[in-house]
Amino acid sequence: MKAKRLVSCVSALAISSAAVLTGFVVSAADTSDVVLKGEHVTAKAGSEFTLNIDLSQLNGDAAKGFSGCEFAIKYDPAKISNVKITEGDALKTGATSVELEKSPTIGDDVTMINGDSYNCFDYNVLKDSGTVAVLWCTGLESSQYWASKTGTVLTLSGVVYEGAGEGEKIPVEVVAIDRDGNKDMVFGYTEGEKDVFYTASVEQQGLITIVGEDVPPSQGPNYDDLMKNVLWGDVNDNGAVSATDLVAMVKFMVDPETAGVTEQGLVNGNLYQGDKNLDLKSDEIMNAYDLFLLKKYILEDVAEEDFPIMDMKTVK
Repeated sequence: MKAKRLVSCVSALAISSAAVLTGFVVSAADTSDVVLKGEHVTAKAGSEFTLNIDLSQLNGDAAKGFSGCEFAIKYDPAKISNVKITEGDALKTGATSVELEKSPTIGDDVTMINGDSYNCFDYNVLKDSGTVAVLWCTGLESSQYWASKTGTVLTLSGVVYEGAGEGEKIPVEVVAIDRDGNKDMVFGYTEGEKDVFYTASVEQQGLITIVGEDVPPSQGPNYDDLMKNVLWGDVNDNGAVSATDLVAMVKFMVDPETAGVTEQGLVNGNLYQGDKNLDLKSDEIMNAYDLFLLKKYILEDVAEEDFPIMDMKTVK
């Protein structure tokens, strides 16, 4: 079996603790062979989050896959902690198990930076600088075991800092590992002694947007309980039905926020229920149909025992 290496024979898995990262200039995704995309997610202050980095495109020759890649994730360590990385499905090609079958001692010969078990996927979390250097590579010559499918490359999880404010945006960037002047993310394969590289870019960087605490919805009064005390037409809830209820209903229809109609008044004024509108939090619980019916009720054109009206065709 060919010796395990990443494209240009990067030693020590290319992610020593001395690695320094720089920002990666995003190029146009449609001109690149390999295109990555960071997920946009939401999280509450002080809570856990998960964010995927996806392989969104493999263009041109890159469609046949790559046998190795290296890049890094950059984040603000003051705002994100407890970072963990999980290998994505796009890199689960079966190469690890085949390598172990072909060379059972490879697990003893190769020291993993993360984890005790041998794996083609490895990474190193550099907490102080807020970076995660990532490596995936296989020594298998058969492209059957190369990464050749789009999908999730890795999932990053962590905890957002307690002081995060609602609406705050925390970037999670895909960048290059800056080593010996290298400024590019590396994707490619070896062909004999020749290294073949693909161009790579980031379509969208990852982003965490802070959201507020969930506010449990108000249960409000029970409609059935209010129906026990209903007085049809008494919109202002004063115990009688008159022209003042017409005024109260119109005020509600124009500006429900300031109309001051009680929950009981809403039920009393919901004369037409053919629209099945029983939501006491709805601005439409009283509408033009109800206003029309209230006028007819006051003018004694409709009897109280006819309410609620379920079909306007029954109203003459």
